[in-house]
Amino acid sequence: MAETARDRSDARLRQLSFFLPNRLGALYRATQHLEREQVRICGLSLLDATDHVVVRMIVDRPATARVQLAEAGYPVSETDLLGIALPAKEEFGIRKVLSGLLGAEINIAYAYALIVQVDGHPVLALKVDSPEIAARVVKSANLDLVDQAALGWEQR
Repeated sequence: MAETARDRSDARLRQLSFFLPNRLGALYRATQHLEREQVRICGLSLLDATDHVVVRMIVDRPATARVQLAEAGYPVSETDLLGIALPAKEEFGIRKVLSGLLGAEINIAYAYALIVQVDGHPVLALKVDSPEIAARVVKSANLDLVDQAALGWEQR
């Protein structure tokens, strides 16, 4: 199983973002391109508008996913997110993260939970305005950062 990035402040998750028409089956068709190359979706966030949907996703193999989506006609952008392994047995682990970031005056643009766990811990993905400072705050709270390599699923 992959290790978390406890002592690294450069740990990042790669998020892919793209637009879809707000139509029945559009997300399904987009994910078919990923399935062909056995790219697994680890986290997903959708933001809908009247005529389109903004898809944000974290996958186990972002470079392959980007190529597949681009070849299918979806313009893809990439963003680095901070991944945090939340305490598995602590009821309010997310509050520990939010409290530390608030104390450091770090703004959270958006957040979403991943659908995979790392070493038995739920993972929170955050887009913050100061990733380096946020990483230090997370580590000082004795929480682990999660990097892209930690998202590798069991051997296929």
